[in-house]
Amino acid sequence: MTFTIPNQTGFNSLMTPTVINVELNDTDVDRMLTRILEMAVKRGRAASSRTDTKDYLTYLDRLQASPHLEGFEGERGRDVLDGWIRSSVLKEERVGLRRDSVQMGYLRPLTIAAYRSGLPKTASRNRQADLLAYRSMEDTLLGEGAENSSKHLEDLFVATFGRGVDLGVAPWSSPKYDETTPLDIDTMLALRFLEGFEGSDRLSKERSRLDPPVPAAVAPLGRDLVDFLRLYGPRMPVTEAYAHLAALISIRLFQLPLITARTLRDLLEGTEPTAGNPSEMYCDFVRQRGTASDDLSRMCVVRDLEVMRTFFGDRLLMRSLGHAVQVLPTRPELGETAADHLRSLAALRHDPAMQMALGMQLVQIRNELEDGSEGQEFIDEVQSASDLNPADRLTAVLVEGLRKRGLENQVKWFWSTGGITKAYGVLAGTQRARSTWRYAPTDECVTTLLSMCFVEPDGQRTAARLRMDELLGRLEARFGILIARPPADLDSADARAGAAQNLAAFTRQLKLLGCFQGLSDDFSAQFVTRPRDAIA
Repeated sequence: MTFTIPNQTGFNSLMTPTVINVELNDTDVDRMLTRILEMAVKRGRAASSRTDTKDYLTYLDRLQASPHLEGFEGERGRDVLDGWIRSSVLKEERVGLRRDSVQMGYLRPLTIAAYRSGLPKTASRNRQADLLAYRSMEDTLLGEGAENSSKHLEDLFVATFGRGVDLGVAPWSSPKYDETTPLDIDTMLALRFLEGFEGSDRLSKERSRLDPPVPAAVAPLGRDLVDFLRLYGPRMPVTEAYAHLAALISIRLFQLPLITARTLRDLLEGTEPTAGNPSEMYCDFVRQRGTASDDLSRMCVVRDLEVMRTFFGDRLLMRSLGHAVQVLPTRPELGETAADHLRSLAALRHDPAMQMALGMQLVQIRNELEDGSEGQEFIDEVQSASDLNPADRLTAVLVEGLRKRGLENQVKWFWSTGGITKAYGVLAGTQRARSTWRYAPTDECVTTLLSMCFVEPDGQRTAARLRMDELLGRLEARFGILIARPPADLDSADARAGAAQNLAAFTRQLKLLGCFQGLSDDFSAQFVTRPRDAIA
């Protein structure tokens, strides 16, 4: 069956802001980091870009002409600078229908001053995830009682990423090298390259406070980023700090729709959502195809892709419920927060008046379709199903009419935030072959996760070492990651044997990372030390 929901019905959009604060489509965490830095410095706002992304050679000429560079004269010197910039500072992107044109994409994470470049030119590919990350951090600080959360957040970012940078009194457009702080040569080159960009002082409007429909899916993002910046960031080289920051954003954005989906399904079924992180992502460290551990990891990916598929229909249903409540004879009280609104709408799913309003939406969609079309035939078939109520019928039609774009976009979010092409990814495999996808975090990702597990619950200090069983418990409670046991829905004797093998492989990896101390096979005598230095 192939048909498309007509635009004029108002149901053709894939955006569901009453359910989730981002657009589920492919995104690039590395690309959005500059925007997050800019919002941190500019107190939640960002400037429009004046940069001509296709005029790279002009910016290269300005760099070559800088009085701070010596030994790069002539054509040969220009070629050397060109190669150095392209390999170490600038990330280029292919554009156009045929991807046959190259333009400046964004600057590699070397300094907080990168936002002066005005790159990336647009923020549309960030899918509003950059704004969510910033607002979630701000919300975390407000929850701690910070009097000026935006200033506090600026200080945290500058302490980690602002070394050697003079932001000025009003750093809206032109951060620059402070001319005194010793920096590595790539960062120095990046700062000199940035001097050729004009910057912009045309700032976006101030944003309202964060009001997430599912706080349990969003709050961990801000909590982790604040904890990392406060306790680890200033002790790390800037490039390493960027890598860990990207890893945290990536895994939290990856789990955002999965946690939201499970919470929403519970609400629609009339049950109380599970407390804590319900992800149960079994991560494989055995790294051998065909083993029980490998199969567990693969099945977890298949399970979560199915969760995403179900989530698509649930999102569309919630949006329809939101439209329908506007025409009810007596409008119910939905609460003040987005979370209250979501819970109240879900509870109205089986209300007779609501069911009638949803049935009217289905009729509206049918009337906008061409007479005798496949779409009308499909709707007639769905309406004749006696075992479906109006909500189920409308959901089936919306999913079918938006399937190609909607489900494809959700899968793009899955692999892109999973970091399947990144050094910090939790998802491994070949991007175009879903059968190869496994939860198998890279060494960089493992180091990030371990570091955050040593942060104590108060977020003000870290532990120096943890017992192995306590570390495994924190990985599960904080990140929903399983290593030594299978997920409850995949439990079996073979699965438990695979998990035992996986624990041994994980222990070997900890030894390679230099942070394992084992006095015996007993968990109580096995310790893991903090993999990175911390402030406290």
